[in-house]
Amino acid sequence: MKKYIYLLLVIATLSACHRNDFTVTGNVSDAEGKTLYLEATQINKIVTLDSVLLRSDGKFTFYAPKPEFPEFYRLRLDSSYIHFGIDSTETVTLQTSGKSFTDYTIEDSEENKQIQKISIAGSLLKSEVDDILSDTRPSDSVRIANTKRLLNAISEYKNTVIPIIYKNPKSKAAYFAIFQQVNGNAIFDPFDKEDSKVFRAVANAYDTYYKGSLRAKQLYNMAIASLQAERQLKQPTVFDQITETSLIDVALPDIRGKEQRLSDLKGKVVLLDFTAYQTDYSPEYNILLAKIYKQFKDKGLEIYQVSLDSDENFWKVSASNLPWICVRDEASIYSTIAASYNVKNLPSAFLIDRSGAIRQRIASAESIAQEIQKLL
Repeated sequence: MKKYIYLLLVIATLSACHRNDFTVTGNVSDAEGKTLYLEATQINKIVTLDSVLLRSDGKFTFYAPKPEFPEFYRLRLDSSYIHFGIDSTETVTLQTSGKSFTDYTIEDSEENKQIQKISIAGSLLKSEVDDILSDTRPSDSVRIANTKRLLNAISEYKNTVIPIIYKNPKSKAAYFAIFQQVNGNAIFDPFDKEDSKVFRAVANAYDTYYKGSLRAKQLYNMAIASLQAERQLKQPTVFDQITETSLIDVALPDIRGKEQRLSDLKGKVVLLDFTAYQTDYSPEYNILLAKIYKQFKDKGLEIYQVSLDSDENFWKVSASNLPWICVRDEASIYSTIAASYNVKNLPSAFLIDRSGAIRQRIASAESIAQEIQKLL
């Protein structure tokens, strides 16, 4: 009788210990002898919470303290991950295989099913990006085709994800979506004109429903920074009043990471061009510039092209075969450099003479060759 009472007390104690925990349970088949990890994906780091050595039946159960606000976690097996969110003492049940870990089923959590859908879309985008990056054939037609492929792939991803975000911007899935990356590059850019709207929708929702949480503060700060950059871009500059002025220097990295300084080109006639390859006009516009560059390069022309693309991979693919100086400002269209030149539309180009003075803003693409010829 005493033993029976003791067992009841042990069971009761164990139950009390887990009363304020969330549970992650399920089965990983074909993974006997491997270690499965439960990790917390915090804002700035990954923290390992627990691990288990999988047996032949593949069963596992993790407990962890419930978060005060929505938080994000992942299961890790080797170098593969399953992401999910938690905001209570709920139980998440997963079934998967060690052979195809990211192909899983998840029960009793509609928001985590949305996170799964976002993860699948991200994997498809990554596969397309990797395939495009591996194509190094040096021809304009290939580069233009790859640029269009990237545009289509990113558009397809966003067409899948954005409805999930706007349907419930306070959801864990919405937050998860806006911070997804491909090869270390953010898919949504808070400083991009359209993407910033998505960020602000989630930021407003989190500020309303989860005020005081670290993630709400993070989103709030990003939204404020985006608004400040937008206002700075709208401020008038010296280029609103005059057409000829001293050079404002630019120093940005090229596709190999080497800093290229605009002032180092003194002695040449320079076309300073602000553009974005992730636009419909870009392929034809760069073909025009290529013809102009070929015509005047030997006479002293150089092109210094500043990309304001938010996607670094996209820029590298598009710029890889261009013969002039190609750099990128990671601040995207809210670049302080672009703002200092009063760039409000893309493309925007300026002509710099051999002495380093800015002579004029180019009025139209069709006039570029004619205006360059006047300075050579």
